[in-house]
Amino acid sequence: MKVTLQKQESNQVCLEVEVEARQVADTFEKKFREASQRVSVPGFRKGKAPRKLLEKFIHVDMLKQDVVEQLVSDSYSEALKNLESPIEPITEPKIELVKFDLNEPLVFKAILEVRPEVKLGQYRDLTLEIEPLAEISDTDVENELQALVKRHGELVEVEGRAVKEDDVVTVDIHGEMEGEPIPDGTTDNLAMEVKPGNFVPGFSEQLVGMNNGDEKEIKVTFPEDYPVVDLRGKEGSFKVKLKEIKELKVPELNDEFAKHLGEHDLHRKIENLDDVRAKIKEELEGNRESAKVVKLQQSLIEKIVDSCELEVPKSMLQRELFAMWSNGEGKTLSEKGVNKEVLQASWENWNSREDLAADASKRIKTTLVLGQIAKEEQIIVTNEELTNEIESFSRIYGISTEELRDQLIKNNRMIPLVDELLSLKIINWLETNSSVSYIGEEKAEVVSEEKTEEASEVTA
Repeated sequence: MKVTLQKQESNQVCLEVEVEARQVADTFEKKFREASQRVSVPGFRKGKAPRKLLEKFIHVDMLKQDVVEQLVSDSYSEALKNLESPIEPITEPKIELVKFDLNEPLVFKAILEVRPEVKLGQYRDLTLEIEPLAEISDTDVENELQALVKRHGELVEVEGRAVKEDDVVTVDIHGEMEGEPIPDGTTDNLAMEVKPGNFVPGFSEQLVGMNNGDEKEIKVTFPEDYPVVDLRGKEGSFKVKLKEIKELKVPELNDEFAKHLGEHDLHRKIENLDDVRAKIKEELEGNRESAKVVKLQQSLIEKIVDSCELEVPKSMLQRELFAMWSNGEGKTLSEKGVNKEVLQASWENWNSREDLAADASKRIKTTLVLGQIAKEEQIIVTNEELTNEIESFSRIYGISTEELRDQLIKNNRMIPLVDELLSLKIINWLETNSSVSYIGEEKAEVVSEEKTEEASEVTA
């Protein structure tokens, strides 16, 4: 087998593979014998009829297609393994058949995308100082306390007054634009919070002052970033009928409320509001510490990624954007049962936004750079580490390790789990080999001795 590798634009390569004529003939003969065992020829036992007679009962062209498919599949995999300079495909190849004849070599081309080249900058022995996070203030605690009270509130129907901000109303709406119905713009019994910017900007604000049973026409201008492209910047009108008004009744903020919270707290004794405030501050401080670690890690990774040379191919960017959309806005709209036109418009809007493209590009660069560092430093996830992680989760979920492993494989979650473990090991290694601190604080590595030992094992 002969293999020729040609680099093309961006991160594409072309493999031209030539399979020997003898292998082509042998593969066809094998396929022919297998087919002859399945064909019934009058007067002969299966497989015993003369060849020329068998050829009348066997679809030779279909056999040839099977031969091509098998030879291409086998020789493509073999060609990748035997390249002098290994490549790492990130897409399935596009196959182009160049020449095929039973008495001649088979020649085909495989065009595929490979992982872009990453030229790393400095990624070890870095010293970074970053802005400190804000301290937890009494205002932060009070804001969280007010939010806690709201979460324990109850929506109750009100009568005898008009709609005001923060109410939750039930309305029937019928939307039109230029005399035509707005797609998915007609809904009965729609519940919404009367809050500026909710639904379509300017809509809920015009509900204020309405009473139960009132009907009103509300005009709005759809924003330029509205998911439905055809509605952007245009004026629409909604005929609205108000059917119900509810308001949030919150419990009184006193020691009795605090004791009620304490009844459900198994980890801390709560008898008054001061105890609640103390608990809230403790939780906010804990969140701040977690955010601190994340910020330190992000700052270190951003510094490393910014120092590398890497071109993100358009194809990779498109796939990442589509994945982001599918797991976010696209998923939300699909769950709402919107039509295909709305989904398509949502994707087109998503795909046109420069901020999302920048975010997708950053994600790709980070993944590629971390992967290259893992390759350079030989950082891997061992079978023992993977088994320990699965055993840990099996204890949490209360199922056997074998059952959890089977579920991970069945649901295609094993590779993401390995990727997550690898990312953690890479980040731990980077932290161990650099120093990141807040401005005004003493420089100190952000890893524990345990992490340092783990990292030493990785590079050993």
